[in-house]
Amino acid sequence: MTGLRPSRRAVLATGAVALTGAGLTAPVLAQGRPIRLGGTPNYGPVLPVHAAQALGLFQKLGIRAEFTGYSGGSASMEAMAAGEADIINFFPPGAALARARGVRSTIIAAGTLTPRGWKVMVAKNSTITQASQLAGKKIGITANGSTTDFFALWVAQQAGGTVSRIPLGGGGMIPGLISGNVDAVVAYPPLSYQLEGSGDGRVLIDLGTAMQPNLPDVWIASERVLNDRAEDVQKTLVAIYSAIRHMKQNPDWSIRFIQEQNRFSPEIARLEFENTIMGLSDDGAIREEWVEASLNLGRLAGLRDLPPARDMFTTRFVPVTLIAV
Repeated sequence: MTGLRPSRRAVLATGAVALTGAGLTAPVLAQGRPIRLGGTPNYGPVLPVHAAQALGLFQKLGIRAEFTGYSGGSASMEAMAAGEADIINFFPPGAALARARGVRSTIIAAGTLTPRGWKVMVAKNSTITQASQLAGKKIGITANGSTTDFFALWVAQQAGGTVSRIPLGGGGMIPGLISGNVDAVVAYPPLSYQLEGSGDGRVLIDLGTAMQPNLPDVWIASERVLNDRAEDVQKTLVAIYSAIRHMKQNPDWSIRFIQEQNRFSPEIARLEFENTIMGLSDDGAIREEWVEASLNLGRLAGLRDLPPARDMFTTRFVPVTLIAV
């Protein structure tokens, strides 16, 4: 796993004040290099990172955080492999695949438990009406080894045959479906909301209700940052999950924030809030059986000799103790 995709970088916060209730100590002034977070920039589960910045939570905790947007989860993992990211938002099978290639990382917190807002979608005029008709068809994914890729393999299993997985990148999913270059796409939120809202796409399978808890996104930390900066890792999670609580408790604020952050219409922003934000874990707590269910999707992709689920994650930092905004 070499090379990085083009990225969008933004320093999120700096500074410090005394903390209450988090069990952590903060320096008088945040110094040194920031905690470098990575993820898909328009993906709902990373919105709390930006909300934490807007609410001053990184500053309150005395850390600097920097978010870099990559073209997908696999590109974020490439960044971690290259030493350019400390904590990323990705999917357990992707972390297992990276570990097999020598990238040492550990799942530190659960993001979403079930794939809420994730949908297999076809064009509005498609003749496909059931999963079995996808056998032998082309399904658009963001990239090989991405969460969309593993979900496409699950879809093939449900269809009872094989499918051709076509990497389109996040920006190519909607054009690829509308143009007929693919027969279906595995659409993640908010892309699924945009497709459905525009009328250009039709839901074939709602993965959020069709699948059991399988952790479509988790927070993953590099071995190096876990060894060298464990307290900063804890503070980062405190900021993110405290922002999640604030977002859930303040719907009007959250919907406006989502609109401004991603330039969504009010309707799409509301769907993002109701489906994605409200489906995020409250405290990052994680279970072995959820990780195991996720790794089973990797086995569908032919991944062999995967590490045991219990070795893929740590409960060292969860459940996260939240702080007031």
